[in-house]
Amino acid sequence: MMYIRIKDNEVIYPYSIQQLKVDERNISFPQNLTNSILESFGVYNVVVSPKPNDYTKNITEGTPIYDNGVYTQNWVQTDASQSEIDNRIENKWIEIRDQRTQLLQESDWTQLGDIPQSVRDSWTTYRQQLRDITNQSNPFSIVWPTKP
Repeated sequence: MMYIRIKDNEVIYPYSIQQLKVDERNISFPQNLTNSILESFGVYNVVVSPKPNDYTKNITEGTPIYDNGVYTQNWVQTDASQSEIDNRIENKWIEIRDQRTQLLQESDWTQLGDIPQSVRDSWTTYRQQLRDITNQSNPFSIVWPTKP
C-alpha cells in the first residue's frame, strides 16, 4: 500500500505506516489501522496507476494528484534527448538478441539427425524467424514467432 501524509501544509511522499509509528512514537496504534485512523493523522492511501511505457520520454514519479477525495499516483513525463532514446534503443536490441539466443539454444535439440524431418522442418522455420527478429524496425514492439 502506498501512502501520502499531509502535516502542517507539508506533503510527505512516499510515506509508510512504519514512518507514522516513528513520527508518532508516543501513540499506541491498534494492530489494524483503518482509513479513518490514518486520516486523523493526515495519512491517506494513494491509488497506484501504471507507469507509462514510452522509451521517448523520461518518466518520474511526481506528487500524487488529489481528485474527488482520492489521491492517485502521478507520473511526470518529459521528452528524452535523442542520445537517451538512442541508448534505450541500443539496450533494448541487446535484450532482444539475448532473448533470441536463449530461444535458439532451447530449440537446438530440434535440429538433431534423429528428429523426424517434418518436425525438424517446422522448427527450422521457427528458428529462421528468430534469426530474422532484428529485421524488425522497433525493438519495443517486437512480434515474436510462435513455437511449433
